[in-house]
Amino acid sequence: MPGSNASSRKPLWLLIGGFSIALIANAALVYFATSSWTGLETKQHYAKGLAYNDNLDGAKRQQALGWQDKTTVTFTTAETVSGTSEIRFSSKDGKNLDDLEVWILATRPTNEGYDREFTLAAAGDGVYRGAFTLPLKGQWDFRILARRGDSNYQRVERIVTP
Repeated sequence: MPGSNASSRKPLWLLIGGFSIALIANAALVYFATSSWTGLETKQHYAKGLAYNDNLDGAKRQQALGWQDKTTVTFTTAETVSGTSEIRFSSKDGKNLDDLEVWILATRPTNEGYDREFTLAAAGDGVYRGAFTLPLKGQWDFRILARRGDSNYQRVERIVTP
């Protein structure tokens, strides 16, 4: 009867081996899930979600202002990603807006930690200019922000570097 004892242990080892493979696979998935990018691109997303109606009201106020912008981005060098951004602001009746505070928040849509902010100076006739340098080539989202008193304006434009 020594042979029957060995054959009765085979299902046990198959069961232990199957569960071991499942545990190793799950451990690998847990490791990769916790060590990779979280997917969150908004800090304080819960608080911003609660302020959603305020954001909708702000969008309605911006639309009522009727401000318009025309953005031009010129890259000066190809080795480093640097250049000049020029924005012309006008009101809904076509008049130039010369008394704004204007800045751009440049964010990388695929990577966090590379955000840059730069201020644009008034150049007259509703034109605002500013130099910038970006750490990486590729796609960037330029969030154009302008303010005059209590009036705010923002728009996002996707820029692709050479």
